[in-house]
Amino acid sequence: MKSIYLLLAVLLLKRGSAQTTEAPPLPDVEDVLAADSRFTTFYQLLKTTDLLEEINETNHFTIFAPTDAAFAKLPAGTLDALKADVDQLKETIGYHVVLNSSYHVHGSQQDSILKSSTQLPIRINTYSLVHTVTAEGVNITIRNISVNHGYIQGIDGVMKPPAGNVVDLGTTRSDISTFESLLVKANQTAYFTSDHSTTLFIPTDDAFKKLSAETLDYLNNHISDLTDVLRFHYVKQYSLYSLGMKHAFTIQSADHSHDHLMLLEDDNGGMRVNQAKIIEKDISSINGVIHIIDDVLIPPRVLVAIRDQSIVVG
Repeated sequence: MKSIYLLLAVLLLKRGSAQTTEAPPLPDVEDVLAADSRFTTFYQLLKTTDLLEEINETNHFTIFAPTDAAFAKLPAGTLDALKADVDQLKETIGYHVVLNSSYHVHGSQQDSILKSSTQLPIRINTYSLVHTVTAEGVNITIRNISVNHGYIQGIDGVMKPPAGNVVDLGTTRSDISTFESLLVKANQTAYFTSDHSTTLFIPTDDAFKKLSAETLDYLNNHISDLTDVLRFHYVKQYSLYSLGMKHAFTIQSADHSHDHLMLLEDDNGGMRVNQAKIIEKDISSINGVIHIIDDVLIPPRVLVAIRDQSIVVG
């Protein structure tokens, strides 16, 4: 009989322990956003779309929520224009929502891809040297806010969805047409779009004008050297947004010799890659990130070959 009483006591104790350790339910996403003053603008914009209904109907989700400070950094008139364009508003806010996947920041993801509700990719990068995790190049500053069925990740900027790949970009911008035409001439378009995690430094048309006519003629008549010049601007299997850049950091290019590129910070906080200044940064593409530079990068082997012809480079 004593053993029966003892068994009952143990069972009751276990039951009571289970009841006291049961975790409280997580709050709903709408309640959290409504109560957090850091996300007031995003929450108001989200409510004007039907995305909350879609979020509540999915099993898992992730929201990349720009803070009010992030919206305040937009150029004047951008937010008002967004509010006035219903379709563009849903497209923009929808790009910050991931359905059927709950993403938890843990600091080891590199070039992980999430699919937004607009079906466009969101690229996650971890830059350990600067202790930063980014979503499409934007810093995730408020991490892992747990809500029912998902997470809210607070970001300090508004993400811009990728506008196609590098070749697509060249068809929409007139200031980089020379680089694009040389890609075609060297039959490199497939190579430059085959990798899904890349960094590309594109010289402007004005950058090519700094080269002598003889140098351009040489490259046009020596396709293997032209190919090396183009690939010297290209980094495979690594997407390096500006937040991950650090002075004296080196990255391996895709040219024949796998020559390294070096990042150099100038006195004004600007960044150079070798001698070329980065004049426009963080243009997202389907297969990585693009930076626009003001000089053409020529790998050492090709530079020697050009000078061996008694050609002044530029």
